[in-house]
Amino acid sequence: MTPPNNIPAERHLLGVLIRENLPFPVNLKPTDFFEPKHQDVAAAILYLQADGKAADEVTVPAYLHSAGSLADYAFINDLTAYAGFGELRQEHIDMIADAAFMREASLIASKATNPDALIEHYANLSDKRKSLTVRQSAQRMPIDELMKFDRQADPTNVLGNRWLCKGGSLVMAGQAGTGKSALMMQAAINWTLGQDFFGIKTNDGMKMRTLVIQAENDAGDVAESMQDQINGLYLDEDQRAELKDRMFIYRESVATGKEFGDVLRKLVIQHQATICFVDPLMAFVGADISETAEAAKFLRHIIQPILNETGVIIVFMHHTGKPKSSKDKEGQTMADLAYQLFGSSEVTNWAREIACLQRCPGDEPIYRLGLTKRRSRAGMTDGISPSPVGEIYIRHSPKRGEIRWVRSGPPMPTDGEGY
Repeated sequence: MTPPNNIPAERHLLGVLIRENLPFPVNLKPTDFFEPKHQDVAAAILYLQADGKAADEVTVPAYLHSAGSLADYAFINDLTAYAGFGELRQEHIDMIADAAFMREASLIASKATNPDALIEHYANLSDKRKSLTVRQSAQRMPIDELMKFDRQADPTNVLGNRWLCKGGSLVMAGQAGTGKSALMMQAAINWTLGQDFFGIKTNDGMKMRTLVIQAENDAGDVAESMQDQINGLYLDEDQRAELKDRMFIYRESVATGKEFGDVLRKLVIQHQATICFVDPLMAFVGADISETAEAAKFLRHIIQPILNETGVIIVFMHHTGKPKSSKDKEGQTMADLAYQLFGSSEVTNWAREIACLQRCPGDEPIYRLGLTKRRSRAGMTDGISPSPVGEIYIRHSPKRGEIRWVRSGPPMPTDGEGY
């Protein structure tokens, strides 16, 4: 029996993509195609576009020839001829995705050893299919719908007052060695359990499914930070058990660029993550982030489609540039600091929010944590007044050896200078 497939839809879609050099559909992957040669062609389009090159009737067959594929120039010409003057059709994308879904479901059914396992596999496949259903063209926003939008009951809101919604992005930046990874772990634990993080609350106390992908800390580093955070928050047994069910931590120190995007998409879908912390950004770009084109390629063309597809919020941990002198920093605002992130200003322009961690002058380990873009929506508080503020003072725990952040008052003036 022939497995479910739709060869005509595959031929037409690939022909149009090559003829018009259109972006490869974000909710398809090469293995979704049934015909092996079509899989090769789809992979060629993806690799060429990931490298910033055109994927057309010249470059695609050249790439396939160099890769030793059986899909030759004549095969590509046949695809574009089959497409004729037809346009890209969303139903073809859906047909291919649905056929791939049915093949996977059939394979699972053939290997299932008991009914419960079969039901669980089908449920997971169903969730995966739903998470990959996205629009491929520009989405119109009718004025009538915009006027009916309820600002107080946005179903996509996740943190604060629409501070970060589904598919949002946050970059938390500071100098090397300041303890950003510990700050990340603290935010991750708080939000996973529906608790506020220095006043920033989840929507209606919702509990998150949290993914952490980091490259630099070994198991011992992560364990020390997590133990101190959990003990400092006085989590009970039920909360600790819930954290085990909702938080997933991985170390990835090899994948970069598009390969990292594939890892990210897989893990987000696998764990149905609400939010994903990635530490640090520099470890996963795989290119010179100082170059605007490279930064845009990674953030806007690899990462952003995953956010749009899945609705996950991504938090990148990042470094600021070389510290400036006290004279240069005089009168500097948090908004100014946002453009001192290492690399292209595209990082700052792309992110929905930038949170900056800056050490204050003086001997005490006191830092200023400030929001730069949507600060009034976050709900961050100074611990004294319930009114939201744009920046607060925090410090390393005064308890010797404890890896944790706590609130602090402003630093004491030194040498007659205030902060």
